[in-house]
Amino acid sequence: MRSSKAFILGTIASAVVLWFWGKQIGDYFGIKTDGVRAQAAAGMRAVDEAAGQVLDQGGASLRRAEQFLQDTKEHVSDALRAGQKVVDPAPASVGA
Repeated sequence: MRSSKAFILGTIASAVVLWFWGKQIGDYFGIKTDGVRAQAAAGMRAVDEAAGQVLDQGGASLRRAEQFLQDTKEHVSDALRAGQKVVDPAPASVGA
């Protein structure tokens, strides 16, 4: 029973402290964490720039691969058409 009374008393005391000095406490921690927040923002900008560069390079690679595949498709089609001409029997003469 004693610990529950201590818990309730601590809760009330904390509420009173926050009610009287909450803004000052918030301002204090805001000032103390400015440097950390600035470093975190700079880190996020660096990650954003690096990710953009990597994705741009990936896009260029995909475009090159797409062009390579298109060229390969054209070469395969040309080769198959040439083979088809060789394999097709000659048309029969009508008057022979």
